[in-house]
Amino acid sequence: MRNFSSSTSRQRVRSYSTSGRRHYARSSSSSTQNGSYQQNTVSIDTHNLRLPYLLSVNISGTQLTGKIKVNGKVIKKLTSNYNQFNISPYLSIGKNTIEILAQYYPSSSSVGVELLGSDTRVVQQTSGSGVLRHILTVMVK
Repeated sequence: MRNFSSSTSRQRVRSYSTSGRRHYARSSSSSTQNGSYQQNTVSIDTHNLRLPYLLSVNISGTQLTGKIKVNGKVIKKLTSNYNQFNISPYLSIGKNTIEILAQYYPSSSSVGVELLGSDTRVVQQTSGSGVLRHILTVMVK
């Protein structure tokens, strides 16, 4: 397993709300010579699980291959430059961990990860290493 612990930056990302409430997500990213990873944590209401929460993984380059795991189980293989699907059916009450593991080419490409739902919008972008490791923790309350 790679050690991804060199430098870390934290930021607050404001999510958008259609109901007038403000929602916040915690975000951090780290990078080393071996690659980088990003982490986000977001909370959603249980009754919103009936609505779609779209997870998008997109690349500006020519090739993206990898997988998406929810709570340790592979639910989607990434084989194209544009990937979007509804993760609501895979979420349950409590803590849910979504892990995106992928390689992309060329390494100078930009890779975007976005979660868009009825009360949430989280966007993260990375580039430069050719390896993507994104962990999104979704707390369903």
